[in-house]
Amino acid sequence: MNILVFSQYFYPENFRINTLCRELTDRGHSVTVVTGYPQYPIGRIYDGYGFDIPYENQWNGVKICRLKVHPRGSNLLGMLRNTVDYVVQANRWVRACQEKFDAVYVFEVSPVTVGLPAVTYKKKFGVPMFFNLQDLWPENVEEVLGIRFPPLTWLINRIVDKIYGASDKILCTSMGFAENLRARGVDEGKIVFWPQFCLDPNLSGARKPEIYPEDTFNIVFAGNLGDAQGLDLMVEAAKELKNTGIRWFLVGDGRARARLEQKVKENGVEQEVTFVGRVSEKEADRYVHFADCAYLSFKDNKIFNMTLPAKLQTYLACGTPILAAAGGESARLVGENGIGFVCQPRLEALVKTVKAAASASREEHREMSRAARTYYEQHFTMDTLVTELEQMLRLEIKKQEN
Repeated sequence: MNILVFSQYFYPENFRINTLCRELTDRGHSVTVVTGYPQYPIGRIYDGYGFDIPYENQWNGVKICRLKVHPRGSNLLGMLRNTVDYVVQANRWVRACQEKFDAVYVFEVSPVTVGLPAVTYKKKFGVPMFFNLQDLWPENVEEVLGIRFPPLTWLINRIVDKIYGASDKILCTSMGFAENLRARGVDEGKIVFWPQFCLDPNLSGARKPEIYPEDTFNIVFAGNLGDAQGLDLMVEAAKELKNTGIRWFLVGDGRARARLEQKVKENGVEQEVTFVGRVSEKEADRYVHFADCAYLSFKDNKIFNMTLPAKLQTYLACGTPILAAAGGESARLVGENGIGFVCQPRLEALVKTVKAAASASREEHREMSRAARTYYEQHFTMDTLVTELEQMLRLEIKKQEN
């Protein structure tokens, strides 16, 4: 199959779309990605890249077309410009494109507008469109950004309806997202629960990170350090648990990092909280695997309660017991399958749960570790989920041909 992918983010930015495109290419498919210049999560174009600097037009066999999209920056105006830029530039690319691909695939992490150029391409060439739904709009704008402006909500709903209407399949990363689409009136035949997969980590020969003390209970958070993750609660818990042998390690980067570092200093928990920073995927897996618990948290709102974040699959694949300060679907998955410790995202509850995790026996932790790995193997392996996607793509392509 010859597959066209629209994604605002791609390698060297660290998103699962990288692994998917590489795997499809390894399976013999031709994949072309229309993306921007790498800038996430720092909000500026990475060193070594620039509009006037030649870029790699191929990565592991995946063809790359980079559009001159201005980076997000650090404010709302920059994010808006980034959003509009991608749609304008990608639509311009579609108008000039003469190649008919077999199918078009959209990787939708915010903003949802990444789907609009795919709609344009579908209309031009009449090929099936797959929309991989990672964030719900307009709910994301209202609940995460706190923007409740009826004219804006009306506009976003029009955009969302246009994208959903054009999609042949909408791949939902959680059951909660699928229910949301049904309530919205989306055709049941378009809705597919297709969770995010995780590449099986290569931990052969891996050793415990040197910065993990031997005599402490080490909790790791791996992923984007953003406001949505509610990591302020972790810092507050670190203060309450000071001098109890609990250590927290944050692997990753993001817009909230500077603010969180300042809060760590203000609360006097520099010894308890360590910012590891951005590392390779393999190195991040090592931090997760050798931690006593892997921390999963969200702010408490209806959107996050419907979300299964990609880091959950990573934690499971690494066989690490999960410490979830969250509600909804993530909390149910952890709690109902014996793969970790769960509490509501409240300070008192988190402190109590961390103490319980730290005092649990080694056998309890080993059992949770086995359960986590088993759940990953049953539900989230790349081989199983990419094979399902291939089958769906072939079926829709055949329908279009007939």
